[in-house]
Amino acid sequence: MVTILVDAHLLTLTISTPEIVQRTVRVGPATRIQRERVMRTREIPTTRHAGSLMASFTEVNKIFAAADIEFKLRNWTKEPIEAPKGSEKLDDDGFLMLANSFPMKTAVNLLLVHRFQGSEGGASVEKLGVCAVGDDSSDNAIAHEFGHLLGLAHQGDIRDLMNKGLSAPGTPLTAREIADARASRLFKLFSSQQSQTAN
Repeated sequence: MVTILVDAHLLTLTISTPEIVQRTVRVGPATRIQRERVMRTREIPTTRHAGSLMASFTEVNKIFAAADIEFKLRNWTKEPIEAPKGSEKLDDDGFLMLANSFPMKTAVNLLLVHRFQGSEGGASVEKLGVCAVGDDSSDNAIAHEFGHLLGLAHQGDIRDLMNKGLSAPGTPLTAREIADARASRLFKLFSSQQSQTAN
């Protein structure tokens, strides 16, 4: 079994907007209205937590066990980050803006946000080793995005984990997907690291 380490980032998207406020200021015997520009910040946190992540990883690992792959949550952190494009919902373009801030070092990075806007409920960039999902994304959506990190491409069958529109819960990997996952750069990297640690 090859263990792929995952660092989860529970993101609170912050949205800063300028606002003009008026203050009454006393100048000598007179009062004046002074206008001032201030920044107001709203926060949109993810509702996920360590317990819900562990439950999701249990389901994800049931799918990837056929390929002798286990995803292991190594760390999880809560982090505020400026919302791309000032939006409450993370979309594909916003994800790409964030992905560059979370490149893989010694573990893949899973970004969790309150809302991910898209048909798949998430996105990934294989070469950076980073993916993202929203609070309402299913365990299958997480498995689907991990599949992309393993180099798996979209398939056209609803009975396939890598179906573009997502698949039924617990959909198994196909024989081709198992072979492709085992041949992936990510699998080889973590397999090599485990071999070196064992020696």
